[in-house]
Amino acid sequence: MFEKRVYFVGLRYNHHAKHSGYEAFGRYVGTALQPPVDFRWTLGKYGWPLSEHFARLTGHPWYSIGAHITEWSALKHMLLRKRCLFHILYADNDLWLLRRANKLTGNRLVASFHQPASDLRALDIIKRVTKNLDAVILVSQTQRAYFEEFLPPDRIFVVHHGVDTDFFRPAAETSDTPVCITVGSHLRDFETLRQAIRIVWDSNPRMRFIAVGTRSDKKSYFPELDDERIQFLDRISDDQLRRVYQGAKVAIFSFKEATANNAMLEAMASGLPAVATNTGGIGEYINDGAGFLCPPQDPHAMAAATLRLLDDSDLQRTMSRASRRRALRLDYRLMAAKMCEIYSRLLVPSEQLQFNG
Repeated sequence: MFEKRVYFVGLRYNHHAKHSGYEAFGRYVGTALQPPVDFRWTLGKYGWPLSEHFARLTGHPWYSIGAHITEWSALKHMLLRKRCLFHILYADNDLWLLRRANKLTGNRLVASFHQPASDLRALDIIKRVTKNLDAVILVSQTQRAYFEEFLPPDRIFVVHHGVDTDFFRPAAETSDTPVCITVGSHLRDFETLRQAIRIVWDSNPRMRFIAVGTRSDKKSYFPELDDERIQFLDRISDDQLRRVYQGAKVAIFSFKEATANNAMLEAMASGLPAVATNTGGIGEYINDGAGFLCPPQDPHAMAAATLRLLDDSDLQRTMSRASRRRALRLDYRLMAAKMCEIYSRLLVPSEQLQFNG
């Protein structure tokens, strides 16, 4: 039984819907430690300056007051327990205070990292806060080489990001309307996407485009793209998000860099072929015929792949089924089972603990 020995530490980020987010695999194993206070105030007038002060104090530019208080709360739990495992879910941002807590408390401490290796290397502090961990868990093989610079290989694991395939699922009936969708803004190459959309419209002026979560303070990240055929949606519910996935034909993701991507997996679980930039770990997720991988900063390749899918209904249906199959292999329950294999090695090296997922 893992529930009594595995604990998850981390803030839940505002852009994660109820059925989204890396930490959702934890519903099948272990216990989430809830932050002791509501951190919405840290995003306000007084919270941002305080977080900036903590970032300067710790030398960690991504660190925040919310993460610091959460770590203190987790340390209290660690001091009250022995031979348990604590998993920091978003260590890129949330790890500083606890970096030696495993040595102090007699517990195991592991941490997941999500950002590209180039960004982590630029931070510099990641090496210092990571070297005493019992293990790091990565979401892409492309991150491994960076961590191997200062950790032994047997402390580095890769477990791919998961997705809720029960909630995000294909529509019972599909529409013939040529609709493409993109979701999210982190590490996106919107200039290449903007050019690709224009190229698609030159050949298929009926194509409609939906952009979810791509605006900040009502300002679009798409420069010079003002057309009635594009619909911007922000702050929508889980059910609305599922409906717009199900109403689309193709999901397009133009990245500057990436390891994994939550929205891309949701689109694939919804049965959408993906057209995405072939960068970082994206090829580890889009494979087995689930979509098209395009060279970075190549709007013509992205547009050509999109047009192939919009023009060839048989190809679209074939890749739709392949995309759904690929997502099913990344279901949160399967990712939880893989996590449990790692937890077993760290907690009870001589035997396998039972996973009750």
